[in-house]
Amino acid sequence: MEPRDSLGPILAFLVVVLVAAGVAVGWAAGTYGNHSSATTVVVTRAAPSGGARAGAGTGAATASNVAPAVAAGAHTFVSFACGQCHGLDGRGGVSPDVPALRNVASNLTVAQLTHIIDHGLGESANPTKPYMPVWGAVISKTQVADLVAYIRAGLPAVPDATPVPVPQGQGAAVAGAALYVRYGCINCHGPNGLGGVPNPLSADKTIPPLSGQDFRHQFNTDAKILAVVRSGSVIGRAPIVSMPHWGGIIPGGDLTALVAYLKTLK
Repeated sequence: MEPRDSLGPILAFLVVVLVAAGVAVGWAAGTYGNHSSATTVVVTRAAPSGGARAGAGTGAATASNVAPAVAAGAHTFVSFACGQCHGLDGRGGVSPDVPALRNVASNLTVAQLTHIIDHGLGESANPTKPYMPVWGAVISKTQVADLVAYIRAGLPAVPDATPVPVPQGQGAAVAGAALYVRYGCINCHGPNGLGGVPNPLSADKTIPPLSGQDFRHQFNTDAKILAVVRSGSVIGRAPIVSMPHWGGIIPGGDLTALVAYLKTLK
């Protein structure tokens, strides 16, 4: 047999091998991509039926559908955990004591909505009932105006205006760190519970930090921390910032995770 003739079977064999290798690589890439997607995406817990974890921006709206002030209001709505009490896009359903916001634009003026956000609303003296906290000393006038614009626009879906995801399977403290942001605790008690937000008419002139020896001395058990989160504070008179009653809003599992996170702070 001539050498040139012997190349035919060899070339045919190489073609088969290369095709098989290409199929294998393609299959492996697809399988690895699917596997990576399934294992690296942060998993969030399902929202309770009342929508306590819900926030704005779950629809398919595009950025061009809303005015900048409305979009900013949607992000503020999420950042300050309004959806945790008023439900998915303000639809209610979290607590019978917390109203939905979907139809308030036709019932309340800009001035009325602004006053409620600034001064709070509800039974601040009754720790068994949730109430709208005093936000005027925490949220800027621009943010309040944006919130009002968002509410009066009917709380439309806004891209990326969504609560932070809550990891699962990574320990209670990791979940609690995300919930600390998701429930807006960070807005008043500061990153890592360091405080620093002023509260001029309160006894110590500031919103208390959640870290350090003073906090650990006063709240030295899980039960004490849980109790103050559930009951909040009962001052509730503007312009004093007061902590809302989270007992009827935050599910038990989330409360436990929050406590686990607070115990890691120094």
